[in-house]
Amino acid sequence: MGHAAIRAGVSQAQVVAFSLAAIAWTLGAPCEASGADGHEAAPVVFTLNDSLDTWRNTRGGLQVGDATLNKLQIIVDLEGDAAGLTGWSARLQYFRTSGQLLSGGKIGDVQTVDNIEADSVDRLMEAWIERGIGGQASIRAGLMDLNATFDSIKPAGLFLNSSHGIGPDLARSGLNGPSIFPVSALGAQTDWKPSNRLSLHAAVFDGVPGDLDHPGAFAAVQLRRKDGALLIGQADWFARGGVQVSLGAWTYTASFDRIDQPGRRQHGWAGAYAFIEGSLPIPNAQGWVRIGRTDPDVADVAGYLGLGVVISPLLPSRPNDQFGLALARAGLGDAIRRRDGLSSAETTFEVTYQVQLNSSLSLQPDVQYVRHPASQPGLPDALVVGLRVSYSTSGSLSPMPLARASHAD
Repeated sequence: MGHAAIRAGVSQAQVVAFSLAAIAWTLGAPCEASGADGHEAAPVVFTLNDSLDTWRNTRGGLQVGDATLNKLQIIVDLEGDAAGLTGWSARLQYFRTSGQLLSGGKIGDVQTVDNIEADSVDRLMEAWIERGIGGQASIRAGLMDLNATFDSIKPAGLFLNSSHGIGPDLARSGLNGPSIFPVSALGAQTDWKPSNRLSLHAAVFDGVPGDLDHPGAFAAVQLRRKDGALLIGQADWFARGGVQVSLGAWTYTASFDRIDQPGRRQHGWAGAYAFIEGSLPIPNAQGWVRIGRTDPDVADVAGYLGLGVVISPLLPSRPNDQFGLALARAGLGDAIRRRDGLSSAETTFEVTYQVQLNSSLSLQPDVQYVRHPASQPGLPDALVVGLRVSYSTSGSLSPMPLARASHAD
């Protein structure tokens, strides 16, 4: 494979200008497509999400102190059926992150207390097209977020700790992680639903997302033979009563340094995970359990156990609020424990409550207790308290038709 690279440095003002120009174009003409109910369909949907997090590490970790983080996300979805492109869809996702490092600067944990923590960047996260096939299958290609399909647990999405978004056994794999926030990679994915109870997913991604030499690039793609590829698959079984059971496996094709044997490399890096999610015998409760395992000779987090429960509503007077309790245990591999003198595992307990003020705005106080932060040996347990303020809105626009459906006389 040859070498190719795309890099672009784009200011926030340029991004805003481009977005306004795109909106102006979409307003140029009405779309004639209609939905099945007779109402005008929306071929282009814009979504804006903004999260502002404030935290205080009250004790332990690297140091006591405060941190503020922000993530602005803009998503543009094209529904081809409504624009005369039957079976096609596409997505663009841009985000901007800013603020201080919390786990990296105050806590020293490896699981990352806040799931929006990242260096301050503007980035194109997703840019893909998808083709549906026969209503049961699809093929997608482009810059993609692996976590949109793989290792994604619905009730766990309430929590702020990153391990509940994707297990650290997978999130911390490879040379720069898999294709997940905050940097994505080129990939191709196929999805197939042979029955109402079974869904199958498989994908291949560039083995090293982004450009390690230019981590702040707006868009970076490097295709190099030595980087190899990441292959991943997942099967989802939908049982009775809304229970989902999922099994996943992944492997890198490149070579990696062994942790406790400097200068020695091994070919490949593989892992597997499984989770079950669904209703619990508790009123209004959903729960899950996830386990994962990967190669302890090359991985710092070699095993993982995550579990939690979400109750919504907790109070009858607050029907849209959510309350959650969760545990995330990252088991460290023997090799890195011997090399760095670390404990056997880092465990985080999280309690959170999301107050939905209206359809767009929510407040979410959050408390996490981190036992044995594992980025350095001997770090004291940390107690972190925070508040997330989230704003989300979406709207649909009707662009000039890209193609027109034919009509019988």
